[in-house]
Amino acid sequence: MEHPAVRYALIIGTAAFLQYTLFTQFRIAGVSADLLLVVAIAAGVVAGSERGAVVGFACGLCLDLMVVTPFGLGAISGLVAGVVAGALEGATIHSARWLTAAIAFISSGAGVLSFAIAGSLLGRPDMLSFHVLTVLGVVGASSALLVFPIVKICRWADPEDALLRAAVR
Repeated sequence: MEHPAVRYALIIGTAAFLQYTLFTQFRIAGVSADLLLVVAIAAGVVAGSERGAVVGFACGLCLDLMVVTPFGLGAISGLVAGVVAGALEGATIHSARWLTAAIAFISSGAGVLSFAIAGSLLGRPDMLSFHVLTVLGVVGASSALLVFPIVKICRWADPEDALLRAAVR
């Protein structure tokens, strides 16, 4: 059986391809959905904060290769979103669909804000403007919708028997 890292590499590569070719073509108020951020959030929801952080960091590095912002901002953003999603999912007692959507919305907001704040601290004050509110809304709403199919894909990457083995260690 393949290692989850191989499966996540396949998922991240596919998400990066779709982000670059398809998702950037569809914009609302100049903002497109962030599929790589959704993969980080879904990994956090499925496998916890640690896996969300690692997958989010990898997703962010892929994003950093596609955009012209300071290198590393995407990695920070994905890491934060994955950790927040894993922490919120772990803190809930009953996982309902609306709760998963809310976790995706909140986690994507944490990722977008960390991207904007870190960019501002690195000499790009234009990243922390009122446009961030539009980005928060569009990315948050699209993440809340896209998280459901991506969670199913992440469950394939992280089979339950691997998660049970991690719990008994």
